[in-house]
Amino acid sequence: MLKIRYSSRADFISLGAVGAVYKINDRIALKIPREADRNKFAIEIATYDTLERHRPPCPDIAQSFLRTPDANFLAFYSHGTLDKRIRSHQVRSNEVLGGRLLQVTELEPLNLVHQWAMELSSGAAWLESLGLAHADLRPPNLLLDGQDHLKIADFDCVEAIGTLASGGAPPWARFCGPEGGDESGTFGKNGARVEQFSIGSILYFMSRGYEPYDDGAMWPRGPEIVDLMMDMQFPPIGEMDVDMTIQRCWRGEYLMLKDLANDTKLLHGAFSLPRAASFDDQYCKHAREECRKLVESGLLRSFDRTF
Repeated sequence: MLKIRYSSRADFISLGAVGAVYKINDRIALKIPREADRNKFAIEIATYDTLERHRPPCPDIAQSFLRTPDANFLAFYSHGTLDKRIRSHQVRSNEVLGGRLLQVTELEPLNLVHQWAMELSSGAAWLESLGLAHADLRPPNLLLDGQDHLKIADFDCVEAIGTLASGGAPPWARFCGPEGGDESGTFGKNGARVEQFSIGSILYFMSRGYEPYDDGAMWPRGPEIVDLMMDMQFPPIGEMDVDMTIQRCWRGEYLMLKDLANDTKLLHGAFSLPRAASFDDQYCKHAREECRKLVESGLLRSFDRTF
């Protein structure tokens, strides 16, 4: 595991596939790469360089204040990941692979789910407008700020729209079925179809309190889910406002992500709750200067990037 020599300077938050994240203070988090994953980390750095050139910034994207080849200084979002939030309401059996779902003790308010749906789809649509696909939309890569606004994070898998999709694990990514023609059996090409499928599964997770196919009836999960998704045998949904959106996402009915974003803006919680705002330029300037001083103080030398 990645270690920090001077723990008084940062608090460990999480360890991901590409690197580790630390809390520096109530404003700033620091992401540093594994030695073996610098190429993936470079994708995130380059992506943020691209995003920063487009003004105004999108309020649904996690803010980066300062980047070096060895570090990404980000805004600290105090409510953690969407994944941790939803799973905190689950009771599971003591089995391998996380255990079978036994109970969901609490559901998030539907208005808040509507807000998250709008923020997620709006952020993805903004990336689409720049010719980019996040390509790894999953609950662990979605952050919640202190007011429970959702932010898309982790840009180490970003790919250009129109390129072959690298895909991911079910239920966040799907192999094309017979409807895909020549793309059947592949993840297809990056774009609205691939991204909206991920969003549909995330909306299901938000509104049900568990992943698609994870209601406790199917055990173990895995290859069966891949086959079910290829055949478009999706979990049943009801008549909640968000359910039609989930179904349309799973079936790839939105030609562009901006169409999905426009739909979610009509959900009650999307316009009844306060809209998120980006940090203003002055705040970002002060935060960036604080990050530069941290670099100059030798903070980055206090981390061991070997695992």
